[in-house]
Amino acid sequence: MNPVILKKVIVILLLLTAGVFLVRTYWIDLAPILGESLRILSEIRISYFILAFLVYLLSVYLFAVRWQQVLSCIGYDLKATDLVPVIFGGIFANNLTPASRAGGEPLRIFWVNKTYGISYTNAFVSILFERLVEAIPISMLLIYVLYSFPSLEIKFLPIKNSLTLSSTYLLLSVFLVAGVVIWIFREKLSSLLKSIDENWRQLHKSFIAVLLLSSAVWILDIIRLKLIALALNLPFSLHLIATVSILYLLLGSLPITPGGLGIVEGGLISVLLYFGLPLAQASSFVFLERFISFGLSGVIGFLYLFYYGGFKIWKNTKSH
Repeated sequence: MNPVILKKVIVILLLLTAGVFLVRTYWIDLAPILGESLRILSEIRISYFILAFLVYLLSVYLFAVRWQQVLSCIGYDLKATDLVPVIFGGIFANNLTPASRAGGEPLRIFWVNKTYGISYTNAFVSILFERLVEAIPISMLLIYVLYSFPSLEIKFLPIKNSLTLSSTYLLLSVFLVAGVVIWIFREKLSSLLKSIDENWRQLHKSFIAVLLLSSAVWILDIIRLKLIALALNLPFSLHLIATVSILYLLLGSLPITPGGLGIVEGGLISVLLYFGLPLAQASSFVFLERFISFGLSGVIGFLYLFYYGGFKIWKNTKSH
């Protein structure tokens, strides 16, 4: 057996074993919580759930529009609808690979190369440009979360609306870690930045559009989470929803389990518990959110991959 496949099988078996052990050990405590979660889910307001799913589909379409805007600047005339299957295929790949976008981005690059003749370099640069611009609204959201997080508030500060001392330290730590990572990978990043610089005259034409679309996607993400909360009759504040949104991104980026399974759920539930939400309600919210962003999106991505022959392309990405 292939060593890589064997390693994945061993990890999955260990996770399943640990899960079975924990369930058996704490079944007496878990049974009432599971019963309460099922009751909450059975009383779901379907209209809000459908709206949340439609908002998710709209955000994926905006991802496609954003990528189409970048590609059009470097000479590729594609429709956003041409890229929607590629985006969903990438989402399915992300769900099966550790670390967010670890499998989806290479699949996107190979797919548009084989189907639309876009060079690997241009496809890669277009995606990298997207991510660099998207970092702007993500940073703004992160700053808002750090500012509004309750544990970071220091009572003796006279100006309540200013950044607290602890949040400032945490914010500086984030930038320090980012700086260290950039310095470590400076040689690789320099070549990437050079590629972007060579295409900047073309790429900068789409900067405003990409920034607005990236911001719209994150706004839609917050709206979707709010609709899920409304579907379960949960009173979520804006800063709590923003925290869940940014934490989802961070936890999904950890290269531990495929699609962040277990890591994302555990992290989100822990944060919701910290904010005072009962375990049954927190579990129900996370389950419903993952049912949309992981389950339904994965099914759609699988169907697109199957219909367009994306599985063969995905296999080629692994061989490279």
